[in-house]
Amino acid sequence: MEHFGIWSLLPSIVALALAIGTKRVVPSLLAGILVGTMMIDARTNGIIHSFVFSIVNLFGAVAGHPANPEEGIRGMGLVKDAGRAQLVIIVLLLGAFIGVLNKSGGAYAFGSWLANKVRSKEGAQLSTAVMGSSLFTSAYFSSLATGTVFRPIYDRMKISREKLAFFLDSTSSPINVIIPISGWVAFMGALMVDNIPSVEDPIVGLAKTIPFNFYNIIILIMVFLFAAGKLKDFGPMKKAELKAQQGRQEYQIGEELPQNDVPGNEQDASLKKGKVSDMVLPLGISVLVLVMLGLWNYTIPYFADVETLPFGGNVMLIISFSIGILIAFFKYMASKLMTAKEFSNELFEGSKSVILGGVIIILAVTLGDVMRGAAPEGTGAAIYIEQVAQGAIPNAIIPVSVFLISGFVSFSMGTSFGTWAIMMPIAVSLMMATGGDPILAAAAVLSGGAFGDHTSPISDTSLMSSIGADCQHMDHINTQLPYALIAAGIAAVFFLAAGFIM
Repeated sequence: MEHFGIWSLLPSIVALALAIGTKRVVPSLLAGILVGTMMIDARTNGIIHSFVFSIVNLFGAVAGHPANPEEGIRGMGLVKDAGRAQLVIIVLLLGAFIGVLNKSGGAYAFGSWLANKVRSKEGAQLSTAVMGSSLFTSAYFSSLATGTVFRPIYDRMKISREKLAFFLDSTSSPINVIIPISGWVAFMGALMVDNIPSVEDPIVGLAKTIPFNFYNIIILIMVFLFAAGKLKDFGPMKKAELKAQQGRQEYQIGEELPQNDVPGNEQDASLKKGKVSDMVLPLGISVLVLVMLGLWNYTIPYFADVETLPFGGNVMLIISFSIGILIAFFKYMASKLMTAKEFSNELFEGSKSVILGGVIIILAVTLGDVMRGAAPEGTGAAIYIEQVAQGAIPNAIIPVSVFLISGFVSFSMGTSFGTWAIMMPIAVSLMMATGGDPILAAAAVLSGGAFGDHTSPISDTSLMSSIGADCQHMDHINTQLPYALIAAGIAAVFFLAAGFIM
């Protein structure tokens, strides 16, 4: 048999249940992989053997084995193909790049420059939205940097800190999902390539999801409409704004986050006195290189007879991030912003900061390998879903269902990454089994994960927005939630319509 029947889904169910119950992604993914490898081993060698060698098989799956199409071996884990190794390099390079950009103080200089141009309430709010959307290298840094710059301006203009937190939260996460060169591209791209057979290039795959990433697009539109005063505040946010205008609101993080324990306060004091160009130039050239390489490989061949470059999206990312780091090095050395030793230290610290993210990526793709591979290499979950779903589930309702379920899971877990890792294989397999567009299913997973992540009280990105705005965390959640629910409701209608149309 190519699958284990309904038991084929057990690894994903275990990972999902543990993730929701414990709020910890890494142990949950490990548990899911463990269950899958024990099932595979038990079928071949018996139950006792699967228990005795459970740990060996677990880490054997994570390390993996290469794919061999000629022998029908799909491959698994870290060494499945060169793309997996490239993925680890991308994560480390991205962390290093973000680390030096953050340390330079260029983002704060950019924000201060923007702040000096502010003359009105709408101008302050629009500037916040622009800065929050511009710092797509890191959702954390976007919230902390933008909040630090605009907090005193909001206080002076009597705009509530809750409104600031809403702008921080609703730009930092959504922009990372719909920009295919964001700080989250490595993780999202890996899931696209691993789960959708037609997607061979992560950048191309992510770019295809952009028109269908309804929630993230809608919430960003709402942010700019609220910022410009085209939409009027209502509900808890309106009350918070009234208190701020009357000077009746106290601004402090609250007992659960004492001010002297807030992450980022110590770091802010140690930032370099950089200029706007210290962020814009390295990041801008890095983005420009990536865009030019992408145009050369993906667009120009349609209009001219030219040879494409001999590498895909992963290598393009490695090249663009490496060039950005080199530009930053030469610029910071020339301006004496950092010494060579300081620069290398920040590269190292930045790389260390993303190790956990790299671990999650590897575990996520390994769990997908375990579920997608036909037995005995995997549990055959994809094959089982295809057999069960064909003709039984109308593909028109799958996108909206996936969006809503992903939103619930992400809200419960407080993480988009964990949700994407668990939901992507299931959603894509189900969509392909019913003849639907897997790109639409992937976009529904990405949108649902982002919605739950930036509205959950236990989400780290929401918490960083409260810290950036320096307001009570639950006040931020309560004032933002009605706006996010409206955006989610509109997105659900779009996903339902797209399911019937496509």
